[in-house]
Amino acid sequence: MADDIETETLVTISNGKSKSKYWIINTLESRSFSWILVDQSNPWKSALSWLMFFIFSICVPILAHIVYQCNTCDYSHRRPFDLIVQLSLSICSTLSFISLSAFARKYGLRRFLFLDKLSDVSLKVRDAYSHQLHRSMKLLCSFIIPCFLADSAYKIWWFSSGGNQIPYIYNIYISHTLACTLLLSSWLYRTSLFYLVCVLFKLTCSLQILRLDDFAKVFERKADVGLILMEHLAIRRTLRIISHRFRAFILSTLILVTVSQFASLLVTTETGSLVNLSTAGELAVILL
Repeated sequence: MADDIETETLVTISNGKSKSKYWIINTLESRSFSWILVDQSNPWKSALSWLMFFIFSICVPILAHIVYQCNTCDYSHRRPFDLIVQLSLSICSTLSFISLSAFARKYGLRRFLFLDKLSDVSLKVRDAYSHQLHRSMKLLCSFIIPCFLADSAYKIWWFSSGGNQIPYIYNIYISHTLACTLLLSSWLYRTSLFYLVCVLFKLTCSLQILRLDDFAKVFERKADVGLILMEHLAIRRTLRIISHRFRAFILSTLILVTVSQFASLLVTTETGSLVNLSTAGELAVILL
């Protein structure tokens, strides 16, 4: 009975008087964020997640590349590397979305992060894992926010300085503002999906590192061979599960990054290619 109560405390949020150590998970699963984080709990949310993915990862990039290719603009506002930028971001977000959808549908966020298994580990490991969880969210923001600010500055400059050269509908100011907002939202959505999967992989690995450190200390103190072997087999099994879950994403990302880097090298070193901050600004951001 005590173990059940302890597990419930670890995995769920408490009442309004006190927060669970894992309140971030509850926030990510809330209605405010469920449409962003590929919630697959029911058909309606699943359809909404796929709709948001289709709009921001497929429709907006394709329309942006067709409409704002700007071949007739001056050299500072041309976008010769836009195809590589859009393809790289969209393919990365597609891989990430498919992976997250599979994880959410098969395991759920809590089981995927092994929160249901924390009752089997020591209190020290639980506290350290809670710290790693909050640290991972900060790490996610530290990657996304600086890049988003850089891309925002570039797109605001591009639309505001392009003037009539950049296509618009009816009112130039409203049209460019809406287009800039959509492009930035698409960029943020696609980038967040990719970094989220990377951070989740790091987080699940961190738990196993904490368990291994704790296992090493237990190994020094105890001489019960049976308990030591059981813990060793449990850690080994979990590592195998993590490897199986992420191997397709890791291999696909490795291939994609290699191809995109090689393609970027070819187009930027091509004879006659105009490479400066205004034409290759977005390419520089995604290559960081």
